[in-house]
Amino acid sequence: MNKDIEKTVTEIRGKFDTSKLSDFITNENAISSNPSVSLGIHIPKWQGPLTIKQFVFGQSNPTYLIIDANNNLSVLRRKPFPNSKLVSKSAHAIEREFFIINGINTLNERSSKKVPVPDTYFLCEDESIIGYVFYVMEYVEGASIKNPDMGDLAPAKKDQLWNSIMDTITAIHSLDADKLIESLPEKHFPQFKKPKSVTGSSASYFERQMKTLAGVSKKQGETVEPIPHFDVITQYILKNAPKDPVKKMLIHGDCKIDNFLFDKQLNKVIAVLDWELCTFGHPLFDLANFLQPFQIPNELNALFFAPLETDVGKENSASLQLIQDKLKLYKQKLGFVWDPNDPSNDPVKKWQVGFLFGLVRLSVISQGIAMRIKKGSASSANAAGFGSLYPYLAELVFGDIRPPKL
Repeated sequence: MNKDIEKTVTEIRGKFDTSKLSDFITNENAISSNPSVSLGIHIPKWQGPLTIKQFVFGQSNPTYLIIDANNNLSVLRRKPFPNSKLVSKSAHAIEREFFIINGINTLNERSSKKVPVPDTYFLCEDESIIGYVFYVMEYVEGASIKNPDMGDLAPAKKDQLWNSIMDTITAIHSLDADKLIESLPEKHFPQFKKPKSVTGSSASYFERQMKTLAGVSKKQGETVEPIPHFDVITQYILKNAPKDPVKKMLIHGDCKIDNFLFDKQLNKVIAVLDWELCTFGHPLFDLANFLQPFQIPNELNALFFAPLETDVGKENSASLQLIQDKLKLYKQKLGFVWDPNDPSNDPVKKWQVGFLFGLVRLSVISQGIAMRIKKGSASSANAAGFGSLYPYLAELVFGDIRPPKL
């Protein structure tokens, strides 16, 4: 294990039965014959003994590095609890993540625009193996970038990376969503397998999201203070958000620079990670999520990216210009419009409502952290800081949507 990898892992913090894992994955027949195992692209031949470390990231779903006797590296992601102890059946949906990545890999074989993702090996839903549902995939060695302004990289290198980023985002949005859905098991994707006449839903992505966020915020508001102006903000989003594109589109759902892995020379994106929140919806949200740092106040970015320093934010005119430039680059690389019948359904024209929706979502997440703090179940050392943000975030949104005083 090289020094760069060593910096990203620690000894195992989230314990599980590593000996049972070793016995299982070094026995190819045990994997392929288990009825609760779904196979991916291929299964490597792991040789024991195994060395297992835990990555410093992966707070939602604990993530581990597996190194076998031949120094082959793999990644294991598991749920934080057994299924019976999860608060929500839809939470920590690593099964969805496995099947989406596996489906993307299959579609990449015949797509001109390829979405870079790790190879999937297998998903194990048999909790008797290590006590949790887990899956194993390829380890992709690369470089991560935390700071959205890309630090001290030369302008030409930044342009090169932005081109690769937009190639990747447009590849996600260009993927044949219907073919992907065909490959997904109904057990884990029932909402996409049934016609709308059966599910009774014809609501747009933003309508569905706002309904969900409103319900979550209301529940959280029973424990902590409610989000200021939430009803007014909701009405604004519902009135101004675009309808879904004509073409069904996959969205990543957590599209941000630290979920993109770059090659060591920082020439291009080599993997997109963390697909747990992906769905089929409106691509505006992916763009709003990725470009959000360039329009929020710099003091927020200073908090989010600490201890890294960054000068991006709405106070910097170059940041605001970058948003417009990258939205136009996205349009150019996508090669088709979201809705030929509605010219306003456009990333540049709808940017503001997408950006504000992203802040609303962030405020609900912050309120949830505040609720967990009050209940004594927040584990992060930074929880108090993030949990105090939601009134401030709501005021930012309200300040942008309220009519000017006469």
